[in-house]
Amino acid sequence: MASVPASDALAFLEGLQPSRMVFDLRGFEALLAAIGAPQAEFPAIHVAGTNGKGSLCAIAEAVLRAAGLRTGRYTSPHLEHPRERICIAGTALSAAAFDATVLELRELIERRASGMPYTYFDFLTALAFQQFAAERVDVAVVETGLGGRLDSTRPCLPRVTCITPIGWDHMEILGDSLGAISGEKAGILRPGVPCVIGPQPPEAAAVLLARAREIGAPVCAYGRDFDAEVVAAERRGSRIRYHPLMGETIEVALPLAGAHQAENAACALAAVELFAGAPLDPAAVARGLALLSWPGRCEWSGDGRILLDGAHNSAGATALARYLRGLESPVHLVWGMLRGKDTHEFFTAVDLPLSGISLPRLADPRAQPPERLVALVGGTPVESLGEAVEVVVPRLLRDLDRQTVLCVTGSLTLVGEARRRLLPDTGLPTV
Repeated sequence: MASVPASDALAFLEGLQPSRMVFDLRGFEALLAAIGAPQAEFPAIHVAGTNGKGSLCAIAEAVLRAAGLRTGRYTSPHLEHPRERICIAGTALSAAAFDATVLELRELIERRASGMPYTYFDFLTALAFQQFAAERVDVAVVETGLGGRLDSTRPCLPRVTCITPIGWDHMEILGDSLGAISGEKAGILRPGVPCVIGPQPPEAAAVLLARAREIGAPVCAYGRDFDAEVVAAERRGSRIRYHPLMGETIEVALPLAGAHQAENAACALAAVELFAGAPLDPAAVARGLALLSWPGRCEWSGDGRILLDGAHNSAGATALARYLRGLESPVHLVWGMLRGKDTHEFFTAVDLPLSGISLPRLADPRAQPPERLVALVGGTPVESLGEAVEVVVPRLLRDLDRQTVLCVTGSLTLVGEARRRLLPDTGLPTV
């Protein structure tokens, strides 16, 4: 496959309309049909929800791969480069492969679907489906981008669906109540296709269960049909005990930090059970989790002083605060948020005594200016992320007590930029 300049592919992608909610998927379905309906070539595990979708996808894909299946994984958003969103057999596409396939798909659409409108997310979804079909994957684990009912990933053909905990996010699009938001997420449910439902607020659970009954989707609910408990918690992960849908209890090491990840792991393992239609192989589960990596989610630097976590809403902040509280260490936040996010709710959910807050100005035009965040929470504005990484963070590491944790959080955009600068040797494996 010939390499093309990265700027050509990225410039094309950046010139597309941003992801948006449309009220009719027929146009995108017609585009998929025009390029050969690649989504019909593989079975999927389709995942919606507010928090934990990406972690569930990463866990399920790793276990399926360890069981001998050729896997695809499609998640969003990305941390550093859009090629992270599309993984084959556990590896992201190389930069050269990604650039070439982007331009090849653009040419194919121009030949076969000229004039059909599509967004940035539509295009990457079509690209993922095309790659999974070309690579003849045995299963693709597919995360929705926004909602579910009208999401571009919905044309996939799931053998199992999953809905992770639902909370307050994207209310301007999905609705101003948990019931309305849950109704959009429930759009991925299919008649006769089993659904794994994670821990839910009562209002959300009622909507999901009612929709499942209405269309005849069998439900496997966390806490009723399966669950997990943390046996031993460590700074960089935990040991969990999984009580499965079928077969014997499994105890295994989970290399993702935070008690909330035990719930995500349980939902992922239940989805794998349903996909296989058989009890889990404990050895395959252990092999898969041993190789698991999910960057930017409670991810530590090598010396254990910097924590990167893409908590971007109140539910994520609550989970992060619970994890940090368990460390019993002072915390200094390096924090940034995008517009449209409820910064007050986020900061209220953090609910930790802090040794300080640094607020870098982010290059992303969607970012909230640090002056606004200072007015809300205090703290110290920093003119750029570069200054934060090159000046502020080294000074803090030098001057603060060695027990103090520097936690970079609030936005995946911030975490991705910080990760690239602070953890330069932890890039993604590529093919």
